[in-house]
Amino acid sequence: MIMHSHRNPTRRNRNIGTAKQGHGQNNALVIPSRSDGLYWLDRISDHRVEDRVIADRKVRFIIETNTLDCFHPCTVYDVLRVLEALPQSDWAGLQTFVFRQPTRKQLILSPVWGRLLYYSEITTAKGRPLAKGPAIFLDAIQVGKPLIWSTSLDQDDSLELDRLRADGHDVQRLGRKFSISVTASSARNTQLHRTFLHEIGHWFDWLTKVEEPAAKGGVWENLERDYFARPKAEREAFAHRYADAQRMLLEEKGIIPFDQIK
Repeated sequence: MIMHSHRNPTRRNRNIGTAKQGHGQNNALVIPSRSDGLYWLDRISDHRVEDRVIADRKVRFIIETNTLDCFHPCTVYDVLRVLEALPQSDWAGLQTFVFRQPTRKQLILSPVWGRLLYYSEITTAKGRPLAKGPAIFLDAIQVGKPLIWSTSLDQDDSLELDRLRADGHDVQRLGRKFSISVTASSARNTQLHRTFLHEIGHWFDWLTKVEEPAAKGGVWENLERDYFARPKAEREAFAHRYADAQRMLLEEKGIIPFDQIK
């Protein structure tokens, strides 16, 4: 089921996790903008494309080639298996999944396990279109480089640190810093069993609060404004609840964990 409504998709918010939301504004380095005006996340370098079908729904996977000693913790088949187990109505309209290779600056300034873009226009470096619409990005992880966190954590960060421990990461306190050692197994646990479900949760939240009401006659601009007017903590809490609930269901059904499928 794909929602259709009267809206201009290019007005969808692309600023999640960017400087326009305040991310990284105190840093000296910046992630350069594209000369063509498109969002930097939409630019894909050396890659391959794999198209798959899940219950008569076509989905596209864009896999960037790894550099900088990075690797993709998940495979296309890993994501496919989880998608097949989720209610299709939860990810209606979501057809693009990108395995990103961050640049050196992006690894420094904006390291993430994954993120959702509510609208994207993904192209090659030379401008060839690859996909358009909402997309989930799963970032490659740098091998052998621990994550360094300050010990001055707010409540949300403390909870995230507990989640990382539960995922299998080795967390050591070194003075005023936490050193988080990442393995291939712990990275896959975080990205596939938690981050991916978390981003699906954000999309399900968007569907129920924007896409579905707009399809029933609601005013798109008002629905979108109200969605992003909610506190970030509220939206994150919704996605965490969704991910926790779906993970529990998938574990109860014996669907996860499973050996990695190449």
